[in-house]
Amino acid sequence: MKQLKIFFVMLMGVCIATTVWAEEEKDYKQKHAEKITKMEETFFAASKEGKTIKGVLIEGYTFFNGTNDIRSRPYGQPYSHDELRSAKISAERNSPIFILTKDGDLYLPCPKKGEKIVQSIGGVRFPRVLTEEEKAEGLFTWSTLVPMIGRKIEVYGEVYPGHGGVKGLHIEYIAYEGEYLVGED
Repeated sequence: MKQLKIFFVMLMGVCIATTVWAEEEKDYKQKHAEKITKMEETFFAASKEGKTIKGVLIEGYTFFNGTNDIRSRPYGQPYSHDELRSAKISAERNSPIFILTKDGDLYLPCPKKGEKIVQSIGGVRFPRVLTEEEKAEGLFTWSTLVPMIGRKIEVYGEVYPGHGGVKGLHIEYIAYEGEYLVGED
């Protein structure tokens, strides 16, 4: 009889825990949906006002040492197939990544102002803003920068005064066309 009481108490505990967990998951999903909606509203409003930055992601070492003459190529096509492969490999090995705008401005993605210890910017997942059509396709809702080398992107974030013509940029949200496929050119 005593074992039956213990079993009953344990069963009730599991039921209560399951109910609490389901409520917490529901709250999380609602908060996440609200966060995504706010992100989209902020991004699209900033885009309409011209407060986003549009550019092509490039790998820094080969850009600065003259290995790839990106500026002489049509905007949006900075690399040949072989150059793109080597640029992505360099970026994977922690080469700096820049955003090159159509006007020739350079932005260095960097951590938020005041962060003293940071991880490699190549490993950071940035929330991706999707259009309704992209949502219907079920595309990834986040992105990292390394596989995006050579692609046109639009970003929203805080711009920091730079040095020598290169500005810092803390990316909050990112948008681009197409799918995000790791390991494919």
